[in-house]
Parts: sequence; C-alpha cells; structure tokens
Amino acid sequence: MDYSDFTKRKDAYDGFLKIRRQVLESAKSAKVFNDVFADICTRAIMDDCVAQDCVAYFFNKGVPDRLMINYNYYLGWEILAGANGNEFALEKLEFFLNPALEQIVNDTELLTYAMQMRNINKNNALMVISNLLCEGIVDQLQLKPKDLIDIQSKAVLYSPEINRRYLDALDKCVLDVAKFLIS
Repeated sequence: MDYSDFTKRKDAYDGFLKIRRQVLESAKSAKVFNDVFADICTRAIMDDCVAQDCVAYFFNKGVPDRLMINYNYYLGWEILAGANGNEFALEKLEFFLNPALEQIVNDTELLTYAMQMRNINKNNALMVISNLLCEGIVDQLQLKPKDLIDIQSKAVLYSPEINRRYLDALDKCVLDVAKFLIS
C-alpha cells in the first residue's frame, strides 16, 4: 500500500464518529441495533477501514444488552483497520506497536536506506511502518474478518494470553518489515 492510499486521520476520525453515533442511537432497539451493526460489520468485512475501526471500538467497549466485550475481536479488528491504512486506528495502536517501532526507527542505517528507497519521509514514516507492522501481524495470525464476528459470544476480557498471541506475531514480523524496507 502506498502512503497516498491511507485514510487520513481526520477523515477516519470523522467517519468513526458518524458510525459510532449511528450504532449508539440504534441500541435503543435490538432489531434496529442488529441491522445497523450487521451493516457495519459487512462494510468492515469488505475492507472498509473506518468500519473496521468502529467494529473494534464496539468489541472493546461493548453495548449494554446488545454486544459483549471481546478483547480478541477488538484487537484483531483494530489491527485490520491499521493494516488497511486507517491513520486513526494506527494512532490508537501506537502504544501496542511501540516496541517494534523502536527497533526499526532506532536503526538509523535501516531507516535512512528505507527513506531513500521507499515512499517514506519524516512526516509519514511512523504511519507507514505501523501499517507494515499491522500487515505483518495480519499475515502471521492469518486474521480473517469473518472469523472476528460473533455478536452472540460470551464476554472475553483482556488477558495476558490473548495479548501475548498478538505480541508474539508482532515480534515475528519485525524482521520481515525491516527486510521489506531495505529491499
């Protein structure tokens, strides 16, 4: 993905707010909520990175009497949104991605070479590298949108085991990202 294909932070944020408002307003009725959320999930499955970020948000926060919190689904959707170039999602993932980002960004030689050979500059480097890391996690875990939707499932709260699965995938993809940046 070229940086020009990214969904800029402002557009992603504005779209997120619009979808979030729509879902929250629909929560007054189970049928309306199910229809609205199903529509957003369909858009998310079709690689709409703003819808993916919003689906992640609702799996992270839940909707009382409508949708259970599911940390695994939340993190999977947020990473998919980042892999699809959503700058707002990438910004939210920065803390999670930070150890890998530091490894790459602190390698001055690698970063200098990547900036010369790739469409990377000091203004977009963090977003481009974060995007590549998310793409790597998606590949490592073979994340598929259809596997990250089950609104009837029981609540799955944060656990070190779930987080470790994603962190291990992040660790495994750092070398691949570094190789890509200098290829």
